[in-house]
Amino acid sequence: MAQQQLHPTAYGQQGGEWQASLLVGQTSERIRDPSMQNADLLNSDCLIHGAITCFTGCGWIYSMLKRGEIRERYNIQGSGCNDCCVSYWCSCCAVIQQDNEVKIRQRNAQPVHQGYTSQPGMEMPAPVPVPSPAYTAPEK
Repeated sequence: MAQQQLHPTAYGQQGGEWQASLLVGQTSERIRDPSMQNADLLNSDCLIHGAITCFTGCGWIYSMLKRGEIRERYNIQGSGCNDCCVSYWCSCCAVIQQDNEVKIRQRNAQPVHQGYTSQPGMEMPAPVPVPSPAYTAPEK
């Protein structure tokens, strides 16, 4: 019996082989807005990755940096050396893995619609007025 092979898109490679820069942009948008309702795939991360790749061929360096940010954000084990090796020798795989990891981690996350609000006890108390002395000496 012949073995069946999985279609390449089963591995999630439809966006990584030719459009790594778009996938870098998509991943950064997914971090900002997990619902992807207002996604802007041609964002700064996409353009920076594309420019570095186009002009120097070193887009893997930017991917490595983004990989490190994702590891820190989600407290994923690993090292900068590992990030460097994966991003250099298989940059498309690294970008796909990063996007898949963010998808998994943010599966139930909602976009942030509200900014920071201070918590009780974190507010600066109003200054206490200095009481005037009860007795004042007459001027001479």
